Amino acid sequence: MNDDNWANLHKRYAEKDWSKLPSIFATEVLPHLPHQGSLLELGAGVGQDGIYFSENGYEVTATDLFTNAVDAAIADKSARHITTKPLDLRKPFAFDNDSFDIVYAHLSLHYFSREITQQIFDEIYRILKPGGILAFFTNSTSDPEYGTGDKIEDNYFMVEGIAKRYFSVESLEPFLERFEITLLDANGETYKDRAIGVHNLIRAIVKKPL
Repeated sequence: MNDDNWANLHKRYAEKDWSKLPSIFATEVLPHLPHQGSLLELGAGVGQDGIYFSENGYEVTATDLFTNAVDAAIADKSARHITTKPLDLRKPFAFDNDSFDIVYAHLSLHYFSREITQQIFDEIYRILKPGGILAFFTNSTSDPEYGTGDKIEDNYFMVEGIAKRYFSVESLEPFLERFEITLLDANGETYKDRAIGVHNLIRAIVKKPL
């Protein structure tokens, strides 16, 4: 998918009923977070999770390749404690070392080659404060799409014009070697999945050591 198509995808998502609700994963993550702090969201999309965290007292920086959709959602909600910033996950992050208490990513880390994926996790580790928390939610190898399309590299396929990586708990472990794991499983679900009784997405909550 080219960069322009991401903006169109966000526009379509903003029309969905679920775009007005925090994701299931966001509500699962909240009890594991400190009561306050700075939170960086990677791939904010239409903004519902960033708004949810800001409403719960966090200072949120919501990032995406294009921020039009999240900017519109923030304006509609008159949301406070949240700012937006364009960010291309394929490039080094424009944040200082030890900048954030929390990094959060919902379905935004599974579009990249292994090299870029490792770079992203390295950047997250760099910008997290010691003791900071990374919470992320991704595709899994149990997805019915897994193995379809054209294989690019192990667990990474071009599916209908979109490059997608599919993780398992085991394949994620090398990326998380420097973190302390609080939760890592393949029991995650979206609202759409819940409606059909499917829960096979990867959930991860990990901490940068003090």
